[in-house]
Amino acid sequence: MADGQLNPVAHEDFRRQTMSGTRPMGRGLLALVVSIPLILGVFAGAIGGYVLHAPAAATAGSGVPVTFHLQVYDYYFKGVGGTIDNVTNPRLNVSVGDPVTIVITDEVADTHNLHVDGYNVQSANVFGAGSSASVSFVATQQGTFDYYCAIPGHREMGMQGSLVVGNGQGGATSLPPIGPEVLPVSDIVHNATDVPPPITRTTPTTVNIWLNVTVVNGQIEQGVSYTYWTYNGKVPGPFFRVLVNDTVVVHFHNGDPMMNHSVDFHAVSGPGGGMYASMAGPGQNTTFSFKAMVPGLFLYHCGTPDASVHIANGMFGMILVQPDTPLPPVDEEFYVMQSELYTIWPIHTVGNQEFDGAKLLAETPTYYVFNGAYRGLTGNHSLNAQVNQTVRIYFGDAGPNFISSFHVIGQIMTRVWQYGDLIDPPLHGVQTVLVPAGGTAVVDLTLVYPGSYTLVDHSLTSAVDLGALGVLNVTGWANDTVFNPSA
Repeated sequence: MADGQLNPVAHEDFRRQTMSGTRPMGRGLLALVVSIPLILGVFAGAIGGYVLHAPAAATAGSGVPVTFHLQVYDYYFKGVGGTIDNVTNPRLNVSVGDPVTIVITDEVADTHNLHVDGYNVQSANVFGAGSSASVSFVATQQGTFDYYCAIPGHREMGMQGSLVVGNGQGGATSLPPIGPEVLPVSDIVHNATDVPPPITRTTPTTVNIWLNVTVVNGQIEQGVSYTYWTYNGKVPGPFFRVLVNDTVVVHFHNGDPMMNHSVDFHAVSGPGGGMYASMAGPGQNTTFSFKAMVPGLFLYHCGTPDASVHIANGMFGMILVQPDTPLPPVDEEFYVMQSELYTIWPIHTVGNQEFDGAKLLAETPTYYVFNGAYRGLTGNHSLNAQVNQTVRIYFGDAGPNFISSFHVIGQIMTRVWQYGDLIDPPLHGVQTVLVPAGGTAVVDLTLVYPGSYTLVDHSLTSAVDLGALGVLNVTGWANDTVFNPSA
């Protein structure tokens, strides 16, 4: 990226003739141009940074309109014409008072746009080679401002440059106010009891599964909305169960109107775990199949770049490949997944939260969540069982960055299949199981005393303060020989 300082040029007219932009005959703002109309910019300001520059005193410019042309690639801008020709993420130099237009033209089959900090302007989205869009504004503020693609994750992957106005000096950074209001929300928390029953057949067959990408406004916590990217409308996506050696046919639909998505199954032995085969643009359908050759509990997640952004926004789930010899039967089975949310504003800030790519890169989550929400498996989403029952928890850590130290306060894990390994015998008498990001574990509990038992990440700040917490309510007869609270 350029150093952000203006090259000294003695004569203003000479500077204008040699800079990258073209100089139209008329004056005033250029009209917004969109060659192929697509859905208007969504996620404005959805990437972190939010550099807001205060106006600085400066002499007026000549007011001659200037136009810059940028080609859009994965994942960078390339200048067209003049001194920025063929320059990656070029620095754009203008004077205070200049009407400025920046035209972007897509060269790839992915969704992109252009946002300019400080001027609160964002283009429509472009998708597909040859489609174009533009932004127009008057450069009234002196300073150096970022321009970037505002599709979540794209800025962090390199789609960012600088607009230098005047001498490029002045301005300050600040966080915009949260807002404007909490969006109408749907319940995105996947019910922990939504687990398909054990498979009783013994002969492999062909199994069809369906994944539909949907963008859903959900609730992180009371009074805090967030736009999740989901499989089938919930976080996590569906829990699938197949038999070892089944042929699994994956039917994938991308219902996101803005960007590409895919699915990478950790149970697949093939390129990208199916990510390349499933890649779909807005509104597209794909189908691929794989043979479930290895038993175990496996993660799946979106693999489209930047995969960490897609995972952080809710695109993950699990598939159980049941071994020929099934696991011991239990009375209740539960589906629990931990992940991280990276938002602009601090935890408990009431309003509509937005994704912060800078926090994702810095690995500083705002929330750690169970099934997509702060303390997501409490209240109406709590787990329920009875004394003398055995329960099984299928636990996964989607990350995208942090290990989970899964623990149930007041319970000892009677059986643990660590790392989702269903081939080797389980561990016994385990207090806490370590689950890496992108990993799983199968945990059995034998319930011998009633009460409320708390599920946590035993990195306790992650649980108690930041939200990776759930509750298992156990009802039934209290055996004082097991536990006596008043002895």
